[in-house]
Amino acid sequence: RGGAQTRKLPMMQVLTIAALSFGGVAMRTRVAPRASAVRMAGDADAFGASHTSFYTSEEKKDKYDTLEEVLSTKMATDDLRELIKEQLEACVKITMALRTNLVTVEGSQNTFGDVQLTVDVIADELMWAACQESKLVLEAASEEEPIVKPINPDGKYIVCWDPLDGSSIVDNNWAVGTMIGIWSTKTGFIGATGRDQVTSIIALYGPRTTVLIALDDGVYEFTLAEGNKWICSREKIQIMPDAKIFAPANLRAAQDVEGYGKLVDFWMKERYTLRYSGGLVPDVYQQFTKRQGVFSNPTSKSAPAKLRLAFEAAPFGLLVELAGGKTSDGVTGGSILDVKITAVDQRTALCIGSANEGDRFNKMV
Repeated sequence: RGGAQTRKLPMMQVLTIAALSFGGVAMRTRVAPRASAVRMAGDADAFGASHTSFYTSEEKKDKYDTLEEVLSTKMATDDLRELIKEQLEACVKITMALRTNLVTVEGSQNTFGDVQLTVDVIADELMWAACQESKLVLEAASEEEPIVKPINPDGKYIVCWDPLDGSSIVDNNWAVGTMIGIWSTKTGFIGATGRDQVTSIIALYGPRTTVLIALDDGVYEFTLAEGNKWICSREKIQIMPDAKIFAPANLRAAQDVEGYGKLVDFWMKERYTLRYSGGLVPDVYQQFTKRQGVFSNPTSKSAPAKLRLAFEAAPFGLLVELAGGKTSDGVTGGSILDVKITAVDQRTALCIGSANEGDRFNKMV
């Protein structure tokens, strides 16, 4: 501008500046058309949109099975079926709370010193109420207050949750979510691993409310329909081994970890599509709707781990691996589900998504 000469920035630097400047605003990069489980704009030009877009290929059905119908055949344990329904009822109440409450500062802090929002507190209270009213919950822990608390001495399960992931973006009215991991008293919680979970549930609150549940034979998605009834919208979801969608978190670590910088640059040069909002739930959930993708969150000394193993990484890890994807603990390259839980608030690096992208992460980072 004004006759000044311009200079080209390296692709990695451009991406980092954009992400740091806009705080994780969802951005787009161009991608060459490719075969996919979802429809791309170029397939039929029916949408008249960018050729980098991935559209759903899901076709409308004449009938959708109810939650009760699916659980009756796809979850063999009676008590676990009941517990899943109790947890989903809490997700319905959180949906209603998000639609009717303003996003304001509550005036309190959680155990980490983070200022709590009103919706954080409401969501957490609803999750606690669901567990306290249940005859099946022995112990419970919340990401907002990471202490294992006794609930019902006759209970059979330990429930851990992040009540509302995405506090930094919920005021934008972006999609946020709830993550729930459930362990049996047979393994306990402390000393167990993510692989010991008997099921996990991820709820996504966006224009619609949907949940992913780990059932006996795979990952199922349910959508909150008319009358606050759950219907099965996807079944036995599979994540393809290859991907063209990436969500790179903790880009500050790319300035310290050379391999991560090279990996992000690879994704850019290979014209992957960037889909990153800054919310773990929507950024990983898209792997189940698009049937592909990778989310990466390595760490460095100046950009330490923030993700909680029990509340975030383990519940999502169970679902992704059950759907054919791969996870990495970001340190040994092993599965996040094999990391022993030694503390309620244990933090971890994470890469999660399409299997070949997980291998690439382990090789380069």
